[in-house]
Amino acid sequence: MSTNSVAFIPNKPLFYKVIGVWLVSLAGLISFAAYFDVFEAPRHTLEVLTTANWLVLMVLMAFALPKGIWSISFIFFAAFGVFHGGLIMANAFEAITDEDIQYQISFWFFNVETENAIHLVNLGMTAFCLAAMILSKSSILSVPPQQSSDVFNRRMFHMGGLVLMLMVGIFFALSISLGVIQSYGAYLNLLSMVPIYGTIYAYIYLLIGLGLVVVSVSYRPGFGWLYFAVFAVWALVAFKLGLRGEVMFPGTVAACMLGRRMIPIKTPTLIVLVLVFLVATGIVKNARISGDYSAVDSINPLNAVAEMGSSLRAVQEVIKWRKQGDDLLLGGSYWAPIERQLALIIPGLNRRDVKQDPRLLNIVVQERAGPIGFSPVAEAYINFGEKGVVFIFALLGAIMATLDNRPSRVRFDHFLGVALVPVFIMIRNSFTHVPVQIILGMVLVWGMMFVASSRIDMYSDSNRQ
Repeated sequence: MSTNSVAFIPNKPLFYKVIGVWLVSLAGLISFAAYFDVFEAPRHTLEVLTTANWLVLMVLMAFALPKGIWSISFIFFAAFGVFHGGLIMANAFEAITDEDIQYQISFWFFNVETENAIHLVNLGMTAFCLAAMILSKSSILSVPPQQSSDVFNRRMFHMGGLVLMLMVGIFFALSISLGVIQSYGAYLNLLSMVPIYGTIYAYIYLLIGLGLVVVSVSYRPGFGWLYFAVFAVWALVAFKLGLRGEVMFPGTVAACMLGRRMIPIKTPTLIVLVLVFLVATGIVKNARISGDYSAVDSINPLNAVAEMGSSLRAVQEVIKWRKQGDDLLLGGSYWAPIERQLALIIPGLNRRDVKQDPRLLNIVVQERAGPIGFSPVAEAYINFGEKGVVFIFALLGAIMATLDNRPSRVRFDHFLGVALVPVFIMIRNSFTHVPVQIILGMVLVWGMMFVASSRIDMYSDSNRQ
């Protein structure tokens, strides 16, 4: 095949898509009926149905989407499901054996607002899956890796690797000097006493993720595994410290990018890695506050799934706020971060103090409920109510499917990857930082591309002389 050719890759049979859309539509009707009390769903039955809904939807997407489990839509949906349905699934199976988790969820998980939150999660999952499957194409065009310049790829690979290594170095230097490298408790104490460190660490994690994505998009056989190894070493330390989302979300985006380049790992290997991840998460959870791993006695992977699934609490919190009389924001939290940036350059445009702006939900939830993270379901609901959850998640599914339908191009994939990192982080956070972080990633990767292309041009000119 010539370097200018494109390969036509047939998708899964259309039969899978038709059956999938029909089943997802049925699940949507059941979810709506249950939410609006058309039929009674006792709590345990609701948890079982929700678990079945999540798992069945993942199976349908795996068969119906163009790249199956390596599509952006599937990976986003799976990650979202873990952080919003994990606790529901573990409790449905009565598999939570960690006493601390049982104690922590006893304050909120069994109240009526959480039951409503479970319904909203069902609506969101169904809307996302339905939109992704309807808009996915039955065939995709894929550009062979050889079409892009090896020199350009290598330059991008090393620049992304340098950003990754620099940020990892800064992380270790800062954490060791501040004495927080040993335990999550010390880390949390530092952030509570000196909040500016929270912002510094947040951007360190973001740049580590952006560097990893650039490395993943640029990687070609023969480039070496050094930068992946650096990320793995950092991930082990960060994971031991308790930074699971900070490791998981860049890793999932990297998987999306490798999947687009058709370099996925084998499915059995993936399953083993997921199980190892869950067991390790449970071990880390039991010892991350004190830093003492000598008394760990639980390797139940569903404990880890349950703890990550506690993002559901943010959904029940906003339902409680609405019952207490809070008005819908009507899109305010989505517009606020854009408005605040425009206020920096447009004279006369008011920029409220962060403490006085009720649209900045990362600040609001911290003040009203503590450091529980946030959720795109919660954000959609507090802005537009139940219909907002359906609309926002249908929109997300449509966007992800559209991106999956785009043929893989090196330059496009770089921009896509750095944009996806903050979007994946939003799975358990608010939208507040997403626009700024996307712009930062775009500027960073554009600068890298400019340098990489310039070096190629100089290299080519020197060869012609």
